[in-house]
Amino acid sequence: MKTKRTFLAIRIPTTTAYSDLVERLKRNLTHEQYINYCRPENIHLTLKFLGNTPEDDIPAIIEACQKVARRHQPFTMDFDRTGLFGSNRVPRVLWLGMTEQPKALFDLEADLLDAFDDLGFLRDRQNFVPHLTVCRIKSLVDKTFFQKTYDGIEQKTYLHADVKELVYYQSFLQPTGPFYKVLKKIPLG
Repeated sequence: MKTKRTFLAIRIPTTTAYSDLVERLKRNLTHEQYINYCRPENIHLTLKFLGNTPEDDIPAIIEACQKVARRHQPFTMDFDRTGLFGSNRVPRVLWLGMTEQPKALFDLEADLLDAFDDLGFLRDRQNFVPHLTVCRIKSLVDKTFFQKTYDGIEQKTYLHADVKELVYYQSFLQPTGPFYKVLKKIPLG
């Protein structure tokens, strides 16, 4: 049985403010060789990672997503704060999140998870933490300097998204980082 590595997400267009943030981090952390920054064209908010998906299941997944999407209206999101996954001593991911998280996003995500449960793609035990990955951190040479750099990040809107559609992606893992192919764009409303 052939499979494709897939996930459902909201594509987030990048801005000058976001690009400036990443460039500033890269400049300040040039000595940190084990930080991998996400490519601007790959910025997205994952709603459901399906992993290796049987190709025969893809039409039913798209149909279920279309049914859910029709029940939800477009909304906006402002990514205006940073955070870390891992710990301050051993950070693993630097991310952008939202101070004001729209109820519409959580309603959409819950509805989608119910639809995926019905298709046999069960939800995981983790709570939904809407975020955009800025970079992944394998290890740090200078943890103190990284923390000082992180603490100095201005908390302001780096990305704004007018969410009008969902995107069903196929993911290809490559040595240079992941590559995403759009399988289907699914409009809201």
